[in-house]
This record gives sequence, structure tokens and C-alpha cells, in this order.
Amino acid sequence: MDTGGNSLPSGADGKKRKVSYYYDPEVGNYYYGQFHPMKPHRMRITHALLAHYGLLQNMTVLRPNPARERDICRFHADDCVKFLKMVTPETQQNYMMQLRRFNVGDDCPVFHGLYSFCQTYAGGSIGGAVKLNHKQCDIAINWAGNILDIGFGNGKYYAVNVPLEDGIDDESYQSLFKPIMSKVMEVFRPQAVVLQCGADSLSGDKLCCFNLSVKGHAECVRFMRSFDVPLLLLGGGGYTIRNVASCWCYETAVALGTEIDNELPPNEYIEYFGPDYTLHAPTCNMENKNSCESLNKIREKILDNLSKLQHAPSVQFQERPPDTELLQ
Repeated sequence: MDTGGNSLPSGADGKKRKVSYYYDPEVGNYYYGQFHPMKPHRMRITHALLAHYGLLQNMTVLRPNPARERDICRFHADDCVKFLKMVTPETQQNYMMQLRRFNVGDDCPVFHGLYSFCQTYAGGSIGGAVKLNHKQCDIAINWAGNILDIGFGNGKYYAVNVPLEDGIDDESYQSLFKPIMSKVMEVFRPQAVVLQCGADSLSGDKLCCFNLSVKGHAECVRFMRSFDVPLLLLGGGGYTIRNVASCWCYETAVALGTEIDNELPPNEYIEYFGPDYTLHAPTCNMENKNSCESLNKIREKILDNLSKLQHAPSVQFQERPPDTELLQ
């Protein structure tokens, strides 16, 4: 499945961004279980919105190749991968030691097709990285702390964690995100950025207690896009289906550099978006427990930590594998 072309111009630079978007139509069929808040069906709804908004025609749409076992084993232990291939809901009682060791259970349950699901979403992420690595796109999309946690030893100050209280809103969030990420980009000078766009920080999420709007959340994508370095956008948390689909649809538009209407186009999942049937749901009326004083202290502390890094990390990059060794 390949439809594509360049994205639309964005911002003052007017530069087009070539966007590759990975989607497998089977991903929405996986089911974590009746009582689990994660619903892969959210991917199908997101894709439907992208189609009905006409966004797919402005980017290259690719069905990811399933990640091969050897690809997954480059990032995960062989015995973990072997366990994921073998375990099923019917046999999981035979793997109690592995369930504990690999933290598989209530939060990350065993379900039918678990390994093939992992192959699908890992394949999209690896495929996106390959596209970026070969300069075949500018942005690739695969939607399938504590402030003292700063690293240690030779890695001290290389980790950045920003602790937040309940109820944080768009303005408060951006007062931290933009100056901190500006400093991160200045200090680290990355050759590429991977941005996980978990939607559980949105107002009204079933599990989280933040109060961001879709536009506020997407402002982070817009800001990172402005640095004009290869950008891989990934999905993440998000447990209110309407929120997730709206957020990732809008952030795809941001990646493309275009605006889309708040009023939803007719689509097969419109009932999820009632009673207003709009892309941008209002935020909740909840207390923001993040005071200006606390936000200022956090920002100053993190910027001070980053200032202690005088140079970008000296990392020895391996030679890029030949094309035949990479997922296309």
C-alpha cells in the first residue's frame, strides 16, 4: 500500500516535509481483553479520520513489514522474544517465572496474537527509522520521573525527567516543554529525534490526570518539527478512544504542515465523537496543581543540569548496515 508525495509547506520557512506513514489494517483486530483500557481499535479510527480528512494523499502510506526475529533480538533478549512467541492465554500458567521476569501480566497481558502484534508495530517503527536513515522522508509516523533521575557516572545529566502534578494545562506544559527541549536540542545536537506521542496526558483520559487539549499536545509536535531534523513520531498511551484518534489525526496534520477543520467529516466511526462531533473536545474544569513557583523551579533546575553538558555526547555510530540487512 503506497500512496504518496510531499507534504504541504509549514511555517515561515515554507519547506515541504516528506512524510511516511505506517499502518496495518489488521492492527485494530487485536484485543487485550474485556477489562484492559488499551484498545488497538483506536488505530483503525485514527486511520479513518486521516482518510476522511484527505490527509493520506499528502504522504506516503506504507504497510509495515513484520519485524523479523533477528531484528527484534537486536533490542530485546533472545529468551524474552522466544517467550513472546510461545506463550498464549491458554498456556501462560506454564510460564509463571517468565511472566514475572518479563513483567507480563495485568498491565501487559498475554492475548491471542501477541507476538504477531509485536512484530507489526515494531516493524512500523523500524521501517520508519530505515526511511529516515536513508533520507527517504523527513518525518515518519507509526501511531501503532523524578527530577533527580539525571543519570549517573559518565552518563550524569544525560537523562532528563520532568515531574508534574495533576491538572497541568497547555500553558503550564509549554512553559516547560519549549525551553527545556530547546536546550536539549542545543546541547545534544541530535541527528534524529524519536518523539513518542502518548495521548494519556489529554484531558478526560481514563487513567491519567492531566488536562492538555489536543492542540496543546500537538504544539509539542509542531515545536519539534520546527528544528528540521529527521523526526520519527510514535504512538503510546491513551485510553479514551475519541481522544487518541483526534490527537493523532491532528498531529499527522501538524506533521504535514496543514490545518484541518474542527468539524468532523462523515465517517464510519462518527458515533465515538458525540454529542458534539468535533475533533477538539473541550478540556475539563479541574484544578491545576502545578504552581508557577514550582514550574519555575523545575525549569531552572533542569536547564542548569543541561548547562553542565558542554558538548554533544561523543557517541561512536556504527556503519549503516547494507540495504539487504534492513527492513524496507
